[in-house]
Amino acid sequence: MADPMEQDVYTRLGLLWSDVVWGWLDNLPSSGVLQQILRENLSEEEARVLSEIPLKPVPLDLVTLDEIAARSSLPREEIEQILDRVVARNLLFSRPTEDGKKAYALLKTGYGYPQTFFWKGEKNARAQRMVHLQREPEYLKAQMDLYTRGETKPYRYVPVTTAIDPEWQNVYPTEAIEKVIKRAKRIAVAHCPCRIRYEIVKGESCGHSTEVCMKFDDLADILIGADLAREISQEEALEIIRKADAEGLVHFTDNTGEGIKHICNCCGDACWNVRPIRLRQIPRDVIMATYFVRQTDEDECIACGNCVEICPVEAVKIVDDVAKVDRDWCIGCGVCVPRCSTQAIKLVEKEKMPVMSVNFDDLHVRINNERAVALGGASEG
Repeated sequence: MADPMEQDVYTRLGLLWSDVVWGWLDNLPSSGVLQQILRENLSEEEARVLSEIPLKPVPLDLVTLDEIAARSSLPREEIEQILDRVVARNLLFSRPTEDGKKAYALLKTGYGYPQTFFWKGEKNARAQRMVHLQREPEYLKAQMDLYTRGETKPYRYVPVTTAIDPEWQNVYPTEAIEKVIKRAKRIAVAHCPCRIRYEIVKGESCGHSTEVCMKFDDLADILIGADLAREISQEEALEIIRKADAEGLVHFTDNTGEGIKHICNCCGDACWNVRPIRLRQIPRDVIMATYFVRQTDEDECIACGNCVEICPVEAVKIVDDVAKVDRDWCIGCGVCVPRCSTQAIKLVEKEKMPVMSVNFDDLHVRINNERAVALGGASEG
């Protein structure tokens, strides 16, 4: 009788990818939903070759074709053909290394998976099927555990620029979204996967723009090359931010000072991170890094209700003719600040500030080390 692991290459691949690629600590790899997702997107031959790609903790880190071929019994040319088929379906990233060698990068959670099915804004049969599978309770729990279990949060909210005290510019240089954009060498914009999924499920729009998911530098290179996003100029990117501010959307990015890969603009209706806070399902600091909180000058407040209406997490109420903020749920996005005609609102630093990583690589090495400790394994320094 054949070895069970050889019989089921999808179980093998799921177990291999579960921690470093997907960041899942529970037993989801052997569950039916993940098996079905892998089976419906990869042939057995493709799954075998993908299982031979060395795992790296940092998203978008490349592995050369030569490295993969050295681990496989298949001829190099056959491996290349198989991997390029997967790349053509946007289930694997590919770009050359700095010295021109052909290389690949696995789609890690938040950096390709499950976004690859939705970045183009298509609501075709495959996208609909993936939404159906990804709405299974066991899948949703595993994905949320990824963002809530560790001390280091992968992402943070960035306040709208008009809400940032000018004196903070030197203390928090990465808190001005325009500066993040202007540092980028290349920019792409894709559709918001959360809103595309919302439209598939609900059959209607949440009322906010969808083409608001911006990618920078190497991630922009990959998505433009894969036709998953379109290239835009800095001015187009800044216009997207201005439009997002007008809609009251929340700026969301990597929890790092340097090497930021993306900015999305989230809402409380559809987005995976703002909506659970709005519904009080997951405490703010458990799911997201937030550095600021709203403060109201009650003597200046006229209880107009503008801030109540715009708050994406419904953290503001009018009580005794004053706008009161629930500081435990306020996400410090600042969308309320420019809507206050009496300038009664400002952002202040939180008493307990999260830790921001120096750069993108450091952020994900730290996250990987925390998961390794949670699993009882050794961490990477």
